[in-house]
Amino acid sequence: EIPIIGHQTIVLTTTTARRSYATLPGTTDNQQPQNQQVQQSEVPAKKQSKIVELFQKSKALVVFYKNGLKELWANKKAAKALIQQVEQQGYQLTRSDYQLIHKSKKDMIKLAPFGLIFLVLPESIPLFVIFAPGIIPSTCVTESQVLKQRQKLDEARQRMSSNVITASHQIGRITPEDFLSLRKFLKIAKGYQYDFELPQISKDNLGAYCRFMGLKSWGTKGMLEKRLNKHLDYLLEDDKLIAKEGVQSLSTPDLQQAVEERGMRSVNVDEEQLQQSLDYWISVHLNEQESIPRGLLVFSRMFLLNANYSK
Repeated sequence: EIPIIGHQTIVLTTTTARRSYATLPGTTDNQQPQNQQVQQSEVPAKKQSKIVELFQKSKALVVFYKNGLKELWANKKAAKALIQQVEQQGYQLTRSDYQLIHKSKKDMIKLAPFGLIFLVLPESIPLFVIFAPGIIPSTCVTESQVLKQRQKLDEARQRMSSNVITASHQIGRITPEDFLSLRKFLKIAKGYQYDFELPQISKDNLGAYCRFMGLKSWGTKGMLEKRLNKHLDYLLEDDKLIAKEGVQSLSTPDLQQAVEERGMRSVNVDEEQLQQSLDYWISVHLNEQESIPRGLLVFSRMFLLNANYSK
């Protein structure tokens, strides 16, 4: 509404100026006050500047997405070559290799819907990053967009964690301290072994578990269970490789991604805390003393979201 009102003001001022100058001796209709001419020239200049700025941003985005698609395709070729090495030569994957293959598979699934959006309306992709991040390949997301996604997920996790801990205090059974040491964790696992097996968990709770872990939370009970199992299978293999190479071998971005995928905080956390939280997760997940139900593994993340792992 503001531009329209401004435009009307300029028109009215122009009309008034013409009438008043027409009554003065020696003036013509073409004569107007100097400040009025400046006002009229500023409006098109501002509009033109905004159009140029919008065009430049759109052009930069298109270039970024093109480069992202090129990287996606290069990753696909590299992942295919690694798989062939494993199958034909018995090559042992490093953690970096495993991540490349995993990321490539996920990104290729997203290629079709993303490609359609890119061809039809590339300017709308930032909106899809916010409201439908699941269809955007990782190679086509900026660092700032990744940070916003993590902050949004952290806010949702904080709400869920607060609700679970409050309810637990009211019941007086499980507390966050019960998960802070491996010995206590295994004791809880032994006492609630059956209750936290995924087939025994309700559809609503499975949906909440998926949502907390950053997964899609829609679908039937069977779909939710399969989704969680698939994610935890991936994490199990990843944990083995991290344990082999050492948590300290991961860069800060890799650490942030790793803890994020495991239902832990990755924003506003220093590198030491990231390492300690990941190290503790691996010690629990790969322990050989007691089998930990997968539902309890996820459930524990809600209690330990804001835990301090300092030794």
